[in-house]
Amino acid sequence: MKRIATLSIALWIALMAVDRAEAADTWTETKSANFTIWSNAGDRQARDLLWQLEQIRFAVRTLWPWTLELTRPMLVFGVKDESSMKALAPKYWEQKGGVRPVGVWVTGPDQYYMVIRTDVRVEENQLINPYQSSYFSYVTLILNSSFARDLPLWFSRGLAGVQSNTIVRDNQILLGPPITWHLERLQSDARLKLADLIAVTRSSKEYTQGDGLARFDAQAWALMHFLMFGQNAARRQAISTFAELLDKGQEPVAAFVKAFGPVEKLENDFAAYINRRLYVYQQFDLDKGITRATFTSRPLTAAQAAAGLASLHVAMGRPTEARALISESRKSEPNSPEAYAAEAQLLWSQDSRDQANAAFLKAAELGSTSAHVYYRAAASMRGSSRPDDATLQRIEQYLVRSTELNPKHARSYAELGEVRSTLKKSPDDVITPLATAVKLDPTDPWIRIAASRAFWRLNRLEEARNVARIAISLARDDERAKTEGERLLATIPESTSKLPK
Repeated sequence: MKRIATLSIALWIALMAVDRAEAADTWTETKSANFTIWSNAGDRQARDLLWQLEQIRFAVRTLWPWTLELTRPMLVFGVKDESSMKALAPKYWEQKGGVRPVGVWVTGPDQYYMVIRTDVRVEENQLINPYQSSYFSYVTLILNSSFARDLPLWFSRGLAGVQSNTIVRDNQILLGPPITWHLERLQSDARLKLADLIAVTRSSKEYTQGDGLARFDAQAWALMHFLMFGQNAARRQAISTFAELLDKGQEPVAAFVKAFGPVEKLENDFAAYINRRLYVYQQFDLDKGITRATFTSRPLTAAQAAAGLASLHVAMGRPTEARALISESRKSEPNSPEAYAAEAQLLWSQDSRDQANAAFLKAAELGSTSAHVYYRAAASMRGSSRPDDATLQRIEQYLVRSTELNPKHARSYAELGEVRSTLKKSPDDVITPLATAVKLDPTDPWIRIAASRAFWRLNRLEEARNVARIAISLARDDERAKTEGERLLATIPESTSKLPK
């Protein structure tokens, strides 16, 4: 009884917090071509933030055309003040003397979330982006989505560091102004030799021990700043060459030498760059085609807003707040698909898989607009048994809807191809989504496993066996995928003459 009473009190406190900080707010959804913002700060502030995000994306894509789009949707919460930020990211206020962020980034099962205060302004003479940490995460995600392999740390964190301090003004973009705390560390701390810096990995003591990460980030930022702007940007194009070599599978140190020249010959130039007093940066023209007036906006219902905020709290590991908001959503709309989606994510995070699957199915039946909902609903219907044709057709419908809502989700396409092979659809209907899945994510062994099964059902046995081999080679540390790939390779007949009559 005591535990139940404690939980009830905690839920009551959370509900009171929701009532005070969130429920009274009016939330709107504003969309551009590439971003969605939910805001309680008003239309003007939402459009200003959306315009800035589009300009930063434009700068990244213009400088580095080899970067790809994120594979998950991103939802930005543009909140009006510190009180709203505290309601959405309470853990930072629970730590006495802790950081009070103006921007927070978190990854959820269905999408990426960014929470930003819209009342923070960059003064004309200020050269530090107040959202620097959030934009660092954004650029890092773009980089990781653009390559089929893990990137060298100096490259991913250095490039994200330089791009994170991008400042958008009404008439121009300032790209790469120096970051003061990095400069201070570079002047006060011992520096790694360039050969050691580019060899640092996630297990290196230079990265993991003490304040090694802060020291490493300062030096990685300096190296990328040097390559982008040093000696009149003479090596900037070589950054794209380096990226291309990595994408082709070149070993990182060899790719560095091929793109930038021998490491030892760069050492003195790099040291001189670090010791300089003035750092240049780039003034970038705005994309004049991006205008605030073209963004679309709509008010969110109380049920939609509460459910969306609940999903954010699930991603942040705040189940009490999430439950309270789901309850609030259902008070306004008992059959809210968004509430069922948030509940499904919460249950999934707590390993209540059967209940989560039931909630995903309910959200799909009610017309959810989340691709993740339809993907999970389809997966739950396959289960361990063999579904009948009617169920398979429903699974196909859900997977088609998932690809419509998120055309970048590779596994939805892979599952769609395999389900269609089970339904004995035409080879084109089967292979087209499989090819799309491989193109979107060429490194996922489970996509190749789905393709191998599909080719087997099409009696294209040699292709099925070859794809199974590729799955095994891609599995690496994924023992389940490796085992399934090996099982397939051992089971698929070598010729149609060995198929059962």
